[in-house]
This record gives sequence, C-alpha cells and structure tokens, in this order.
Amino acid sequence: MKYVDEYRNAEQVKQLAAMIRRQTTRPWNLMEVCGGQTNAIIRFGLDRLLPPEIRLIHGPGCPVCVTPIEMIDQAVAIASFPEVIFCSFGDMLRVPGS
Repeated sequence: MKYVDEYRNAEQVKQLAAMIRRQTTRPWNLMEVCGGQTNAIIRFGLDRLLPPEIRLIHGPGCPVCVTPIEMIDQAVAIASFPEVIFCSFGDMLRVPGS
C-alpha cells in the first residue's frame, strides 16, 4: 500500500535505528503529543529500537482529543462575531460543539 509499505521496510528501520544510536551523544527527552503517535510507537516496537539515552515522554494528548466541549462552544461563539477571523488547524475544525 502506497505510503504504508515504504515505512515498514525492516532493513531500513534497522539502518535508521543504528544511525540514531551512533548520533545520540547525550540524553534526549522526546514528547509525543498525540495518543495515536504513542500507540504507533509502542505497537510497532519503535520505543525498543531507541538507545537508552532517548527517553519518550507521553504528552498531554492531541488538542482534538482533549479539548472540552465547552471550549469548542466558546470558540464557535467567538467566531460568530463579524469582526473576528478565527483560525485553527484542520482536525480541530471538524470537531462538533454541543
């Protein structure tokens, strides 16, 4: 499948993991923001490929998943004013309010 199979090449993954290990010269803390990212990292064992100097921190969750409906309703109310240009990223624009 295009855009999936290219990222599941075991030999390439091993090469990238070795390159990361060679270039890791100090501790790193990396936060994955979205639960989907965390799920993919663990499901495919990517966390086990990283050197011990790289610490993964599970973040707060993506805004789409963690934003309370009351805040969505407030955003919709603010956006209804004619003088307001309300900007957001695409995923958030599809979240319904109450």
